[in-house]
Amino acid sequence: MVRQGSNSNGDTPCDETERGDTFSRLANTTRLEILQTLASSETPLSYSEVFQEVSVADRGKLNYHLRQLVAEYVHKSDEGYELTQSGKRAANLLATSSLRDGAKRSFQRIDSQCGVCGSDSVELGYRDGEAIVRCLNCDRQLTNFDFPPAAATAYSIEEFKDAFAQRTWTYFDLADEGICPFCAHSITFEIRPSAATDSDSVPAVGTCSECPAGIRAPVGLLLSTRPRIQSALSDSQEKISRIPFWELEWCTFGSSEIQRTDPLVVELEIEMDDLYLSVEVDSDLTIKRLHPVPTSSQPNESGS
Repeated sequence: MVRQGSNSNGDTPCDETERGDTFSRLANTTRLEILQTLASSETPLSYSEVFQEVSVADRGKLNYHLRQLVAEYVHKSDEGYELTQSGKRAANLLATSSLRDGAKRSFQRIDSQCGVCGSDSVELGYRDGEAIVRCLNCDRQLTNFDFPPAAATAYSIEEFKDAFAQRTWTYFDLADEGICPFCAHSITFEIRPSAATDSDSVPAVGTCSECPAGIRAPVGLLLSTRPRIQSALSDSQEKISRIPFWELEWCTFGSSEIQRTDPLVVELEIEMDDLYLSVEVDSDLTIKRLHPVPTSSQPNESGS
């Protein structure tokens, strides 16, 4: 499904030896300490300042490690040493602890509701690099998605909930624009019923042209930031921006229905406040039809 190591034209994007050399330069605690030291400074540091901050007692060793970093990760000038853009990215990666395994956070109840059953028995936890939201009442996993380990364990549970919801919504907005939120290469989506993990699920699957970041997403979540949808929901946009997406039934996996298969057409009904919209999309999530649902067709209080 994912073309790791080659771009959309089948070309190798980077020589494997060069890629290995790049990582090997960071495979040393002293060099990582140098990166973190420079990252914490707002101005270039002199050699003496770097030596003072880094826990190495031998200037010869410091010279050696600095030489390994200069050019690619560290820029040296008359003003001192500072990170290059690649160095800043490497330092950011270190700060997130994203390359470390084993970070976990036990499931805890959060102030939230399940978009499927409406229950407030919702929990948030973290494992294997992903935040996971689940409902104990209907026994559903409402969402799981990438989140940096360091931040996942640093926040209070409610801060974690808010940060995860906003970050994920932003990531999917970017992905729906055709930009992979992980590597910035192109990503394309298609509705793929065969990728469903539940019988009532109709997922959209995103495939990046470069990295192995395959993404499964509810149709409604991808459509939620489309201009046509935002225009139709203009009176509710501020409210939507404050709601965790898993609380909106139309942003969950079970909200879409297949209307026909050849060609594939999927329908999604969006309910927000007193507004009901019916949206039809084709297999590549192009909106083919969007219209209000007549009042007589809207569900009454008994659900009939």
